[in-house]
Amino acid sequence: MKKRIIYSLFIFTLWGCKEKYISPVISTSTGYLVVEGIINSGVGETNIILSRTVALSSNTINYEGGAKINVEGDDNSLYPLSEIYKGHYSAAKLNLNTTKKYRINIATLDGKKYLSDFDAVKSNPTIDSINYKNESQGLQFYIDTHDPANNTKYYQWDYTETWEFHSTYLTLLKYKIVNSPTKGQQYSVVFSDSTRFSYDMGQYICWKTENSSSILTGTTANMSSDIIHQPIISIPPASWKLGVLYSINVRQYSLSKGRYEFLQRMKKNTEGTGSIFDAQPSELTGNIHCTTNNDQVIGYIDVCPVQEKRIFIAPYQVPDWAYWLYKPNCTEIEVANNSDSIQFKSLNLLPTNYKDINPMSGTIISFYAAPPECVDCRLRGTNIKPSFWK
Repeated sequence: MKKRIIYSLFIFTLWGCKEKYISPVISTSTGYLVVEGIINSGVGETNIILSRTVALSSNTINYEGGAKINVEGDDNSLYPLSEIYKGHYSAAKLNLNTTKKYRINIATLDGKKYLSDFDAVKSNPTIDSINYKNESQGLQFYIDTHDPANNTKYYQWDYTETWEFHSTYLTLLKYKIVNSPTKGQQYSVVFSDSTRFSYDMGQYICWKTENSSSILTGTTANMSSDIIHQPIISIPPASWKLGVLYSINVRQYSLSKGRYEFLQRMKKNTEGTGSIFDAQPSELTGNIHCTTNNDQVIGYIDVCPVQEKRIFIAPYQVPDWAYWLYKPNCTEIEVANNSDSIQFKSLNLLPTNYKDINPMSGTIISFYAAPPECVDCRLRGTNIKPSFWK
C-alpha cells in the first residue's frame, strides 16, 4: 500500500509539472514574392519561377503569373523572358558577356517592381562524372567535379529523374458498354482489336519524370583543392524507378558565397523536423529588393553557365540488384463475361486476357481482370516517349 501511495504521488507530481509550450516561432504574413532560379550565362535555358508565400497549413503553391521579367546587363543590354506557363519564365541561349555584370528586373501585375543586385558571371567547371554504388540502403548516386583553378568553391545541384516502367499485364481486351432499353446499361468484354491478338502497347510502356525538391549544395571553401565527391540521391531497394531503365540528368551551378549562405538558411528553414531542438527559422534576406516599397522578397540570383550531365542505368548493370528488383503487388481474378458478373466483380478492375472462348462464335465466355494500375501504365505516367530516351 505504501508503494502504491508513493507511486501515485509521483505520477501526480509529474502531471502537475506540465506547462503549456509556446513556440517561439511567430507566424509571418503570407503573400511575399519568392524568386527561384539562376541566370544561365551559357547556351542553355534561363528559367525563373515566381510564386507567393503561403500559410504553413497550405499544401499548394501559389504561382505568380503575368509578370514581366528581363535580364539586364550593366552595359544596358536587355534579354526578356517569356512566361511558359503560370509562374514559370524562360529564355534560351543568352550567351552573356563574361566581362559584364547582370541582374533580374521583375514587374508584377500588382504594379510592383523588383531588382536583384548586379552580379558578375562566375565560371563553372564541367561535371566529371555521375556514378553509383549499391549500398545497404539502396542505390546511392554521387557526382564528381573539380575546378583546376580552385576558384569555384561553392556549388549547387538539382536533377531530373526519368524512368521507363511497364504494366504488370498486357491486355487484349476492353469493356464494351451497351444501353439496353429494358435492362439499362449492360457490360461485356470484347477484343480491343479486330485481329483479336493485338496487345494494347499504349497501356503497357510508359515513362515517369520527377524533379528534385531538396536543396543540394556543397563547398570546398575549407579544403586545399576544389574537388567535389557529393552524394545526390538514393534509389531504395525494390523501387519501380529501376524496374526497366532509369535516367538522371544533373545540373550544376557555381555560386557566390552569398547565395550559398542564403541556400543554407533556406535549407534549415524548410527541411528541419520542426522539433524544439532544431535551429529556429532565420530571416531569408537575399540580393533581390522591392524598389516600389519595402515589401519583403525571398530569393537570391547568381549568374553562371549551367553544366549538365545525363546517365542511363538498367537493372542488370547494378551488381546484386536482381535481389532488390521491383515486384508489383498485382493479382488477376477470373470473371464471367456477363453484365451482372462484371458489375459485381470487376468494374473497378481492367480486363487483361480471355480465359475461355466460344470456338464457334469467337465470343469470350470468361476473362481475367486486374487492378487498373496493373494494366494501364498511363495511370502512373505517360506513354509519350521522351525525346532523349535511348
